[in-house]
Amino acid sequence: MIKKSICVIEDEQDIRESVQEFFEYNDYEVFAFSSAEDYYKNANTQDFCGVYLLDWSLPGDSGIDIVKKIRSEDKISPIFILSAKSGKEEILEGLSAGADDYMTKPFSFEELSVRVDNAAAKFELVLQQSQLEDFRLLPEAHAFLKSGKTVNLTAREYIIFEYLVKHTGQPVTRDLLIECFSNEEKMTNRNIDVHVFSLRKKLKAVEMHIETVWGKGYKLV
Repeated sequence: MIKKSICVIEDEQDIRESVQEFFEYNDYEVFAFSSAEDYYKNANTQDFCGVYLLDWSLPGDSGIDIVKKIRSEDKISPIFILSAKSGKEEILEGLSAGADDYMTKPFSFEELSVRVDNAAAKFELVLQQSQLEDFRLLPEAHAFLKSGKTVNLTAREYIIFEYLVKHTGQPVTRDLLIECFSNEEKMTNRNIDVHVFSLRKKLKAVEMHIETVWGKGYKLV
């Protein structure tokens, strides 16, 4: 799973710190800035992958300016405007600039949390899909094509890998992987672990990874 991250740009310290504390408590990594200039100077936008929460009224460049700047380079990251401006025309201006959502102050943290969680989940699916666009299974050859590279697998490795691909991002138990094989093969949890270990080494060449989900099984990310 892609790590959940939030970039908060808010000049009011009490609001900025409250938002940061709330989302850190809910397992987000939060990057907080007090102005557009603070964000431009210190944010590593090339490495950032997550949700933006922006105030409209900031010293220097406004939140709208930031939205337009982000959208000039990043078309898919979710952007929320949090603002005391509540007029219909202002809301439409914020959304037209490229924001995905608009909440007026004072806002409910519970409502904001649900909206952000939904946006982050959709964003993760979009990223996963874009990462798989240059990917193709080659079942007859027990192989797959990724980024122009062909990765050859054994017959058993391919069966396990194909199932993980179809459930990308979801934990898959060893029992489910065993069910992919015929009873005659008498697969065990130990057999699954050995094949997953071998798969991991082959997937490194194309920057794909199988994570261990403790108590559940494995997950392709």
